Amino acid sequence: MTVAILRYAGATVGYRDPVVSGVAVAVEAGELVGLIGPNGAGKTTLLRAVTGGARVLSGEVMLDGRPLHSLARKEVARLVGVLPQQTPTGFAFSARSFVEMGRHAHLSGFAATLGRADTAAVDRALMLTGTEHLASERLDRLSGGDVQRLTLAQALAQEPRVLLLDEPTSHLDLNHRLEVLDAVRALADGGLAVLAVFHDLDMAARYSDRLAVVADGGIGVQGPPAVVLTSETLSAVFGVRAVIGRDVVTGAVQVTPVVRDGVRPREGAPRVLVISGSGTGAALMRRLALAGYAVCCGVLAEGDTDAEVARALGVPFTAVPLGTVMSVEHGEALRAAAAESDAVAVVATPFGRPNVGNLRAVVEQAGRTVLVGDLSPSLDFTGGEAGALWRRMAVGGARQCTDERAAVAALEEVCDR
Repeated sequence: MTVAILRYAGATVGYRDPVVSGVAVAVEAGELVGLIGPNGAGKTTLLRAVTGGARVLSGEVMLDGRPLHSLARKEVARLVGVLPQQTPTGFAFSARSFVEMGRHAHLSGFAATLGRADTAAVDRALMLTGTEHLASERLDRLSGGDVQRLTLAQALAQEPRVLLLDEPTSHLDLNHRLEVLDAVRALADGGLAVLAVFHDLDMAARYSDRLAVVADGGIGVQGPPAVVLTSETLSAVFGVRAVIGRDVVTGAVQVTPVVRDGVRPREGAPRVLVISGSGTGAALMRRLALAGYAVCCGVLAEGDTDAEVARALGVPFTAVPLGTVMSVEHGEALRAAAAESDAVAVVATPFGRPNVGNLRAVVEQAGRTVLVGDLSPSLDFTGGEAGALWRRMAVGGARQCTDERAAVAALEEVCDR
């Protein structure tokens, strides 16, 4: 049976009053668990409960199989390394001296010099965080990002069994963000137990084995990123409507926020029918929704980016399996929807046999149509029919715009007529 290195066993933690109650989260050796949730939910408080910065009011926090309250502070310091949210400033000593402080829990009494093992641990920590070149620099002359990496190096110099990270990349540029998180992931793979607070959900999904949601005074759903990061959870916890996909490089869950909850068509809003696909209409739909229009869409294939964005926005559309040719019934329903709409937006989209019926259904509404982009021959997989329908609308009075911003302005004019 695997014993968790760090376990919150029904723990209620806080200060004078509880902040997070009934917490049941475990972190095993070789595992990185990410804490996510809205600001002020108690993520940092959970970490501080391990280091003594917050109180365990009831239940237990177990460290290496023993109740935290039974361990001496120095023993906790040997077991737990911490990268806090606020990094130290104003110290005039060298960066290496700062990292060496991570070895104090391993020294006897007031020993002033480090032994060979201590020096090796410091060297290794500087190497893992890419800060060897900063060793002789004064800490108070370094950037916030450099100090953050050195603070992580200090924590790693302790050679802890548990690493607590509170928003570990908040001050780092993209290069150093990847450097630090790749190093932490490698340490977890090597047997370290890591509990990390994340605000960047994509980074949380990319590097964590499991996620736990901290919200509403407790721990909500927890599990693998694909289980936790759903559109329903993001709406309930963060008040955001989002599209959930996959990073094409890493395969990790990817979160694309679309709009905040509460975005609704304004009273008496004009209705705009959007014809698009393959992600070409996503930006326009979002702009229209934020402007308060009532938006609907044509026929979209399941899994299409535009279909996912429409769902996130609550925009009605007809979904069909990928590759399905639009039926006569679909075309008739869309023709009626176009006639009932105040305006139609047709976005330059790859049109083929399955979806060209969208163009056929709206071609008679040219006078109330805005064409967005240019339907070049490279987008026409219909043998020329799609291009001919596009040109017919242009000749029939459709307005033509190069981008979504101009399209919204043109649609407003059409709706006001």
